[in-house]
Amino acid sequence: MISLQRCTILWGSADIHDDDPQVRIVDNCVYLPYSHGGVWGLFSSDGRPVLEAIDFREGVHVPGDQRLPDGGRIDVAAAEGSDSTYIYVGRVNFHYGHFLVNTLPRFWNISKIKTPNTKILYHGPMSVEQIFSTPYVNTIFSMLGLAPRDFVRFASPTKIKHVVVPKTSFEEQRAGFAKYKTLCYDIGRRISHNKGLSENIETLYFSKTRLKSAVGIITNEIEVEEYMREKGARIVYPEQLSFEEQLQLMSAADNIIASAGSFLHTSIFCPPRNITCLNVTEQINSNYTIIDRLNRNSAGYYYPTAMQVLPQQDGYLTARYLPEARAVAEKLFEISKS
Repeated sequence: MISLQRCTILWGSADIHDDDPQVRIVDNCVYLPYSHGGVWGLFSSDGRPVLEAIDFREGVHVPGDQRLPDGGRIDVAAAEGSDSTYIYVGRVNFHYGHFLVNTLPRFWNISKIKTPNTKILYHGPMSVEQIFSTPYVNTIFSMLGLAPRDFVRFASPTKIKHVVVPKTSFEEQRAGFAKYKTLCYDIGRRISHNKGLSENIETLYFSKTRLKSAVGIITNEIEVEEYMREKGARIVYPEQLSFEEQLQLMSAADNIIASAGSFLHTSIFCPPRNITCLNVTEQINSNYTIIDRLNRNSAGYYYPTAMQVLPQQDGYLTARYLPEARAVAEKLFEISKS
């Protein structure tokens, strides 16, 4: 007898806010450039981090790389200076899931506060050219009317006279703001308008079987994929699709089935979706729930209690084996239709 348990416990919280995130103007701060393994961020002259510029996880702790050691100070006199006003958007992270929940949420009011001459100040290891060479980032930023010329970062500590810091509209594993949904839905609407939707898909199955690296895999997921194919589901491999293609397919599907992965976050750009998710743990990462609540998705997360954890494999942080995978796939398919 297959035991498929519906997940009800969150890892984190998932509050939804209808009010706007705060926007703070910070005067006379110091920009420390991004340094992998070192300290970076926006700081006041006495060494305190600018809290509005930090992406907290679960709303609690300042990351270790964005605070100075106890008693540490910044040599303000040695820093270069800039009298321009900037809009700060945090670290630009090109990993798809982190881009959607850490980077993009800072842009919720960019169209209102940016003038043609105001530069967008960011942190990160990548140059502007490298950022825009990432196809989905290029697409999303272009939908916001942004181009490489709009972005800037500094290579050395820099004193800045004025920085506008919009607080994030998505607090990782804690809360989401209605403005984030509005931002993403407008982007999705523009893409759909440009591309057009010409098909309807009854069931769409997102498969990880062709991934070469990932946070986690189910080593025998191919058995689930084969069952879904036999039932007439359309099988897609998200890493082989452009952002526009993922968005179009997800928007066209009556039912979406997948194991948990950041590609499910694409639903925030779509109308409300029906999602049936094979969850590899008993708890739901609350980022999924935040997006589901913002987008008003009908989403269910199901954990097979017989799931087995395997030793770590090259290219993956976690690996699992799913006993009786076809029977689990059958139940998931039935649930998606109910």
